[in-house]
Amino acid sequence: MNRRLSIIIFCLVVGSGIFLPRFALAYTLQKLDIAKSGDFVLGPGKTELSLDPGDSVIQELYITNRVGERRVFKVEVEDFTGSDDPAEAIKLLGQERGPYSLKDYIKPEQSEFILEHGERMILPVQISIPIDAQPGGLYGSILVSTAPPKEDFEISDNVAAGQMKLVTRVGSLFFVRVKGEVVEDGVLESITMASPGKTVYESGPVRFRLAYRNRGSVYLTPYGKIEITNLLGKKIGEAIVDPWFVMPGSLRSREVDWDRAMLFGRYRAKASINRGYGDVIDQKVTVFWVIPWKRIALIAAIFTIISWFLLWLKSKIHFTINVSVKPAKLSKSLKTSSKDDFDSQLTPDQNQENKDEPTSKDTI
Repeated sequence: MNRRLSIIIFCLVVGSGIFLPRFALAYTLQKLDIAKSGDFVLGPGKTELSLDPGDSVIQELYITNRVGERRVFKVEVEDFTGSDDPAEAIKLLGQERGPYSLKDYIKPEQSEFILEHGERMILPVQISIPIDAQPGGLYGSILVSTAPPKEDFEISDNVAAGQMKLVTRVGSLFFVRVKGEVVEDGVLESITMASPGKTVYESGPVRFRLAYRNRGSVYLTPYGKIEITNLLGKKIGEAIVDPWFVMPGSLRSREVDWDRAMLFGRYRAKASINRGYGDVIDQKVTVFWVIPWKRIALIAAIFTIISWFLLWLKSKIHFTINVSVKPAKLSKSLKTSSKDDFDSQLTPDQNQENKDEPTSKDTI
């Protein structure tokens, strides 16, 4: 009898392992000692997988309540796609199915749960790829939102008077590549200054904008660097461009800052971007100027003031010399005038006598 019961129990255990979902009752809760910050955290923000048709894997998400009170969390699945707007990384599609849909193949264990402040849920998420899936990329997201539990509301005159407030959803993106022959085709379209039409800066930092287009069937992660050279062609610095993802059929931009002290003149920025496959590198160039006009204006103002002061000082010194010299000239002029005036007062006969009177030289 005991042997028969043991066999039955063994069969039930084995059967439950085969027929029940792989993550049944697999979620766990952790209690953390964390301060109140009025928000919650979802991680990781991005998961990349490369799977064969028919594969099934489990990934874990971490949801941590830092709101400061008990909260209800809701978990949803949505597809996302790329965008032709370079400033928009992705577009969430809501109930709509995307061209590279993953939403039917991704299943979180729980769709709704409650966490106290400081609690963290480790939530299993199962990704199962159909056996007949075509090679390429599949893209979906797990979105988590929160609100106070319903029992925490106080209803007065049909109006909720609790602490309810709107909270932006937080998402975790899943990038799944189904192995097989795919089309990888991307290109760096341009490098420009981040501010449209602005090519002259007063000082750093200088911000560049890269635009990359993905024309293939799978997402790409381009990366590279931007080299800066001066008017003489000498390299004076570079900015590293970290990898960023670009969805199929989309154009995405990336802004990169570069800074250096004491910039002046014309500079050339050359972007060298690896396409993210095949070690293919695209290069684009842009030109910008750095003219610290405020410093130049200040120096010019100081120079003008000094020049004016020197001219003023010179004029004062010249005037003083003129005043000291003029009395001597005036005295000589007066002496000459006195002799002439004396001669003019003599009669013609007296003048003639003065001319005929022998001088001391004639007497000698």
